[in-house]
Amino acid sequence: MLHVATFAAEIGKGALVNDFTFTLGGAVTRNQIAMRMNGTNIHAGIRGATLLKDRQHADNTLVIDHAIGHCDSRELFKSVLDGESRSVFQGKIIVQPHAQKTDAKMATHALLLSEEAEADAKPELEIFADDVVCGHGATAGALDDDLLFYLKARGIPQKEAEALMIEAFIGEAVEAIENQTLREVLMELARTWLAARV
Repeated sequence: MLHVATFAAEIGKGALVNDFTFTLGGAVTRNQIAMRMNGTNIHAGIRGATLLKDRQHADNTLVIDHAIGHCDSRELFKSVLDGESRSVFQGKIIVQPHAQKTDAKMATHALLLSEEAEADAKPELEIFADDVVCGHGATAGALDDDLLFYLKARGIPQKEAEALMIEAFIGEAVEAIENQTLREVLMELARTWLAARV
């Protein structure tokens, strides 16, 4: 199955934006997000979680354009990759010359559950103003062996210990969703995906 989704928005003064992208399955998925902050005092949270296995591929691409100052944005994307799956994250924060007092942070983190899984990340900043606080980061790695050992030493079976660690990993992105019912539904979908791991 091929899935392409595009979300584009021009955000006005004083708006509060919370966007969450949840990718679970699909042979090839591409999520595109473009936001232009065109007013002051905008607060935006753009987050996502991706769970992939087998040879699935997911691409999350976003551009956040701070056109006016005195706004903040937070972008956080988490990917869990098993089998020969691959995730791609391409994110860009643009701060225009008149967008002073912008506060923007972008992060993408990938958890690789197999040696064949691949995570590619390209976070970017284009800053044309001088009075801003901006940052970006990207990490990719395996489950922490010491923490896994700790959980197993307390009688938790290997798969259950791994599932607890993976839930905590994606939970950081999911917990920002304000609606509790939606948070619970997404975490239950994640648990079902984890339970199907062999």
